[in-house]
Amino acid sequence: NAGAYDGGYFCPCHGAHYDASGRIRRGPAPLNLEVPPYTFKDNTIVIG
Repeated sequence: NAGAYDGGYFCPCHGAHYDASGRIRRGPAPLNLEVPPYTFKDNTIVIG
């Protein structure tokens, strides 16, 4: 059951739980999720 869980994200590949900011909360993952590059254009955030 991948995807959202109460308060964050669950990754089925290794069973880690992350909070809504991508910080590891439980599981074997050793690092937080990376923050992708982003910019703002007017009132829109552009990711990538």
